[in-house]
Amino acid sequence: MYNDSSNSGLVPFRMCSATVSFDQFTAGWTLARFEGTPEPKPRIFEQWIDFATPFSNVPLVQPGLVGFDIDNRDTARLKVRAERITANGFMLVIETWCHTRVYGADVSWLAIGT
Repeated sequence: MYNDSSNSGLVPFRMCSATVSFDQFTAGWTLARFEGTPEPKPRIFEQWIDFATPFSNVPLVQPGLVGFDIDNRDTARLKVRAERITANGFMLVIETWCHTRVYGADVSWLAIGT
C-alpha cells in the first residue's frame, strides 16, 4: 500500500503526448518527390517538437506512425524516429527511400520522464 506521508524514495513521473500531421503542403516536405537516380538515397523530413512543459531531465520519447498517404504505385517505405531529445523537446524524423512517394504522415508520440 502506498503511504503518501512516508519518504519512500519514489519519484513522480510525467507524461506528455500528441499526434502531429504533415503533408505535401508542409514547409520543407520533400517526401512526395522522387528524383530518379541509379541509387536512390533516403529522403528525410525533420520537425522540431516542443513539449508543452519542459521535463526536469531528458525523457524517453516513443514516436509511432498512425497514418500515411503514399502513392498507390509505390511500396510503403516509411520510418519515424525521435532524435536529439532534450528536456524541452525533440527532433521528429520521418524517412522514406527508393521510389516511394509519401504525400502525408500522421505520427503520435509519447514522452515519459520526470
